[in-house]
Amino acid sequence: MVLSQLSSPTRRWLGLGVGAAILGWMGLGFTLGAWLAPAKTVTAAPQTSAFHPKTPSTTPSAGTGPWAIGHTAPWSAALTTLTGHSTHLARGSQGTIVMAMASWCLFCGYEDKWVWPTLAKAHPHWAIDIVDVSPQGGIADPGPQNPPFHGHDGVGGPLSVTQMQATMRQYVQTYGLHAANIHVYVAPTATQQTWNITSFPTIYVLNSHGVVSQTTPGAVTVSQAQALFH
Repeated sequence: MVLSQLSSPTRRWLGLGVGAAILGWMGLGFTLGAWLAPAKTVTAAPQTSAFHPKTPSTTPSAGTGPWAIGHTAPWSAALTTLTGHSTHLARGSQGTIVMAMASWCLFCGYEDKWVWPTLAKAHPHWAIDIVDVSPQGGIADPGPQNPPFHGHDGVGGPLSVTQMQATMRQYVQTYGLHAANIHVYVAPTATQQTWNITSFPTIYVLNSHGVVSQTTPGAVTVSQAQALFH
């Protein structure tokens, strides 16, 4: 029997049946294709924060710029004292800790309030050099020692190098950074640009030979910082 000999209702139902069958086969094909295709994983971009506290790294790794692991530290980098005199990093006979920091940073404040004064006494033959590299005002509230990192960032506007020196003079008095082996400096504009610090604080460990041996982009507690002295 040819299709033209069928009644209109019959042809209509037959057409609907064929269409449903075709759609069913198409759906099955899509299902099988999706099942057989290799799975794709969408990975979110890593979220980073310049102020997130980190555990210190004890494994030397490759670096770039003047603070590359295994390279001699930039001892000749221009710095200024808090009274405006030109100077360079101080060097300890057993080693040196350099913390590139910002006066407004609560994590930097935690280090300067609770960590470095304690370890300066425990390691008198180490120099601890605190260098303000952020031309932004404000003095942080470091918060309590425990729980750590529960203070607040300071608030302030852009500063000149001279204004940074004035801010750090107040900072030293606020935090009581008076140990003989703690040295506080301000980085002039050229040094800020050369060092290119993007995480506050960034801590560098220099061995007795003046070579960069460790680095950690972030704050550490007293117990964690003990691992930096070796």
